[in-house]
Amino acid sequence: MKKILSVILSVVLIVTPCVIAARGATDDAAQYPLVVVPGYSASTLMKVNDDGSEEQAWMLNLGGVGGDILEYIVPIARGIGELTMRNADRLSTIIGNEIIDLTKLIVCNPDGTGKYNLRPLLETAEDSCWANIREKYGENSKYCFFSAYLNNMIASYNVPDSNVFSFMCDFRMGAVDCAARLDAFIDDVLAYTGGDRVNIVCESHGGQVTATYLSLYGEKQKVHNAVLNVPALCGASLAYDLLTQQANLDELELLYFVEFANLMEEDIHWLFEAENLEFVDWIIQGILPPIFKVVGYWGSIWDFCPPEIYDEMKAKWLDPDESALLIEKSDFMHYEVMANYAENLAACRDEYGINITVIAGTDSGCCSGWRQNSDGIISTACSTGSTCAPLDERFSDGYTQVNDCGGKYKVSPDMTVDASTAFLPDNTFFFSKLYHGSEFEDPNARLLIEKALLTDTVKDVYSLPGFPQFRYSANCSHALTAEFDKSAPGYLSSDDEALVITNVSNKEYTLGVINITVDGAPLKFSLKNAGSIKPGESVSIPFKGDVPQVSKTKINITVTYRTQGVTPLGERVFGFTLMNGEAPEYDGSMPFVSTEFVNPLSDLPAGLRTLLKDLGIYNLIVMFIHIVRGLFDNVFGLL
Repeated sequence: MKKILSVILSVVLIVTPCVIAARGATDDAAQYPLVVVPGYSASTLMKVNDDGSEEQAWMLNLGGVGGDILEYIVPIARGIGELTMRNADRLSTIIGNEIIDLTKLIVCNPDGTGKYNLRPLLETAEDSCWANIREKYGENSKYCFFSAYLNNMIASYNVPDSNVFSFMCDFRMGAVDCAARLDAFIDDVLAYTGGDRVNIVCESHGGQVTATYLSLYGEKQKVHNAVLNVPALCGASLAYDLLTQQANLDELELLYFVEFANLMEEDIHWLFEAENLEFVDWIIQGILPPIFKVVGYWGSIWDFCPPEIYDEMKAKWLDPDESALLIEKSDFMHYEVMANYAENLAACRDEYGINITVIAGTDSGCCSGWRQNSDGIISTACSTGSTCAPLDERFSDGYTQVNDCGGKYKVSPDMTVDASTAFLPDNTFFFSKLYHGSEFEDPNARLLIEKALLTDTVKDVYSLPGFPQFRYSANCSHALTAEFDKSAPGYLSSDDEALVITNVSNKEYTLGVINITVDGAPLKFSLKNAGSIKPGESVSIPFKGDVPQVSKTKINITVTYRTQGVTPLGERVFGFTLMNGEAPEYDGSMPFVSTEFVNPLSDLPAGLRTLLKDLGIYNLIVMFIHIVRGLFDNVFGLL
């Protein structure tokens, strides 16, 4: 999916179980061959010509595109001029035609079959073995998927390159076809290595393919550990946008995404918050039709179509006769595979001894505008099967989760995610503000992947105390994380005595806490020892005040801080759930409330608040009011 996002960015610049359990306790999980299943469009596709020769059809070399600039410079200039009149037709036509030309070899017929004979570049275990890839294509070959992150990880467990394999498939085809290809590939890997099982690590579309493989072929018991990172199990926002033809870029969310993915600590979103980039939406709306001409009959696009709109979109776009084969395959995916993920994946875990770990991101909007709780690309509901509150809202205080789950509490600290309905409630980890495809950039997520993939220590979300089911992302772009000292991350009780703040900077950025604002609880924090926190260090900030005697109720804690980046001041808001007494009675007639509490500017007239937001200074004013209040509290010894 990141490939598609890049296009948009370029426009803007248990006897069986017992036996298995016994074996798992003695074997080293890292000994199994490792199969890497990448995200969407990562596989290089080759066109096989009639004479047997081949040419690259995907993973195009765009190095020669620059030679066309002179041809387009005048019409592009005219198109930019026409944007001032809210007309993006000229630019959309230029971009759309280029997309069609660059992707002409990967178009499919209405029945979902390819117009041309294409095959993945790497098909056999021998060709896909990392040792052989590096010998043939170079040490840093792009065909060694995720190698920048996996190299050190596998080295620390003495996993040789000869035991790691990159899986490629024709990603245009549906997940069922790709899963059949993965089944054959795993057989080839086992024959090549002499192994009896493999470990799988995957991402995004690779997660959908892997989950489909496990659903259809898990009973073969050829997988030991499977780690599904930000998996697109039931769809993706970009397919939603394409099929509904209603894409509206969320520019600010996209900037957060860029900061996170590039480990930026400078908070560039502050610089762009006031910018009106509506013209980008005009261009995107204009290029959706030509994009659909290229990908509209791809089985994978239809497998990405979220279940809630699938029947409607199928009736709109697919002819029952011309697209009969495509419809048959996608119907099977939606009505048989997706609808039975929970049962099938649980069977893989409980009957076939496969350790499955799902890692998902939450509490972000979709960059392309779909209003869903997501990781920026995949909605959390599509990724995990969880029940989620609408974006920018949360479950009301006292909310009772849908499924009991043996008395285990499965609601996120922000009260936005009910994991009791997840496909695998006890095997799914959630990271708030973890953006799609950047799980390896988060230190806690990366260590969890390592443990779940290469050891037998992660059986469920309760296996390791240091790996709770819910946690805030610790990516350095967030500057800091905050957790109370006695409770699980994201929760607060009367046992707690201090808030632990950690500087997550990758650079030499010392951080100082200026103020801590609490909404929903009468707590005051002493900031005497919080003025200088070095990278990687933590500080415990004690508080006074009584923790309310109530449970299943949310409070917000806003940490205002200073750092040494381009934007020296920043704030991060953390949602905590009180677990300290009886829960209030849940009002089912009002299931959701806003995630925000009343802030210092809430009483301003609506028009004035809108103006301040349009100017990009609303949040800055709120932050400075928090700073002044914090200084007042400390200077006058209100603690």
